Amino acid sequence: MRIAGRTAIVTGASSGIGRETARELAAKSANVVLASRNRAKLEEVAIDLVHLPGRTLVVPTDVTDRLAVEALVRRTLEEFGAVDILVNNAGSGLFAPIASGSIENMRRIFDVNLWGAIHCIQAAVPYMQAQRRGHIVNVSSVAGRFAPPYMGIYAATKHALRAVSDALRNEIAGSGIGVSTVYPGLTQTSFTEAMTQEVPVPHIPPVVRFVPPRVVAQRIASAIRWNLRDVFVSPEDVAAVVGSAMAPHVFDWVARAFMGPQQISDEMTLPRSEAHESYTADAEPGESA
Repeated sequence: MRIAGRTAIVTGASSGIGRETARELAAKSANVVLASRNRAKLEEVAIDLVHLPGRTLVVPTDVTDRLAVEALVRRTLEEFGAVDILVNNAGSGLFAPIASGSIENMRRIFDVNLWGAIHCIQAAVPYMQAQRRGHIVNVSSVAGRFAPPYMGIYAATKHALRAVSDALRNEIAGSGIGVSTVYPGLTQTSFTEAMTQEVPVPHIPPVVRFVPPRVVAQRIASAIRWNLRDVFVSPEDVAAVVGSAMAPHVFDWVARAFMGPQQISDEMTLPRSEAHESYTADAEPGESA
């Protein structure tokens, strides 16, 4: 799809990948609707993009609220007359053990990462179908292709998002709407700091390469322009996915070594209330670890 002159909704646009995606699309002359929970941060992004050719619109939105998402789409139509591109980037992270983690936190991350995307899809697709054009980008994660220790629930949401993309692509085939799934890996954002941590996150070795969020944004733009099905960001991401598929036992050993391993105990687990509070911070990075 040609990006210039189109209208794009970007969720989780207040920081990280979302912010850089908004910049990339605006630079290509798209009208960009900035959505996240934090109006102040969105206003900062809008000011930062004012010199670019694309117009911007700030619409504070909690993607877990279906009615708020429907209002986001209606506001976009009122301002620009179309909804051509949807980038489902809003997301939260969770670092917690499966066997003893907080069910409340697990449900919350599904609400944001999966149901938030579905709310946006269901609100936007009818208008895209009426237009006979559109493109949806679901920002998954390399964790959507395998599950690192203590990131099982986060990975489950990203696996689910991949499944949603694959099914949706076939369900709306022939409608003029493309569907892409993007799988970022380690990205230079505040994702780790913003994620809910029920157990300590291990230190990442300095030799590990983090990708700038603008690189992910460029890949998202390419997915839209060329209707790409599955998009990876770095050679390391591809190697991790291939390695997990071809040598799963070796990959499991590497994952355990890389992520710790840790001895989980009650003393290491954050109190339920503290873990929940970390979710209430406005951090919608949308990228993976």
